[in-house]
Formats: sequence, C-alpha cells, structure tokens
Amino acid sequence: FGSSGICCSGPASPLHSRRTSRPQGPAMAEAAPAPERVQCFGRKKTAVAVALVRTGSGQVRINGCPLTTVKPDILRVKVYEPLLLLGKERCGKVDIRLRVKGGGFTSQVYALRQAIAKGIVSYYQKYIDEASKKEIKDILT
Repeated sequence: FGSSGICCSGPASPLHSRRTSRPQGPAMAEAAPAPERVQCFGRKKTAVAVALVRTGSGQVRINGCPLTTVKPDILRVKVYEPLLLLGKERCGKVDIRLRVKGGGFTSQVYALRQAIAKGIVSYYQKYIDEASKKEIKDILT
C-alpha cells in the first residue's frame, strides 16, 4: 500500500467533518411507503444497460430521452420487442427508465432489450404474483 491512495476515513476528511441533525419525533414515524420498483441489467459484449422498472403510467425513457429517439431506426424495433410482445395491458402499468453505456449501437440495443425483459419479469415476480410472472416469461422466451 502506497501513500498515493485516496482515503476518506479520517477526521480531516470533508465527508465526515459536517454533522447534520436529523428530525426526531412523529415526523419520522410517518415515513412514506417504499416505492414499488426493481432494478435489472442487460449485457451484450461490453454494453451494459440498467432498467429501473416501477409502478407508473407506461413511460419508457432511455438516458432521459423518449424511446422514439433510439438510433438507428431499424434497431429501434428490437428495443420495442418486449413491450410489443407483452402488450399495453401489462406494460401500461409500469414506467421504465433505462441507462446504457459502452459498446456499439447494436450491442447497446440488445442490452436494452434484455434489461427491459428482465426488469418486467422481476417486477411482476416481486409485486404482482408468480403466475403472471411465469406467463410473461413464457411469452418472452
């Protein structure tokens, strides 16, 4: 171990020097319920996509932009595939936020597709029921 390493665990560290007081009492007891959400990833070669699936109105955004902005246009259909296979009645209940990094265009599109499919299956398994999760998994495979 050399002396060039970065360490943030000393009393001189700016991360630990400020102490903030947290409110005590009834305000803490009435915390909002945890949102229903799952996080899944998809990979293809060096591209990695992370999908955050949560209860919502059917919005799908990739890196903060609508799904319609995916380029190239021909590969956009590949991203839509899991959504088209499952239909509006299943995908209309969830919002999907996607982040994608690495790889080329094609690898990113296939990583996105995998992340969407895995995310919806995980959401249904965790928050709906096992039977509908199995049904969705059968449709997607």
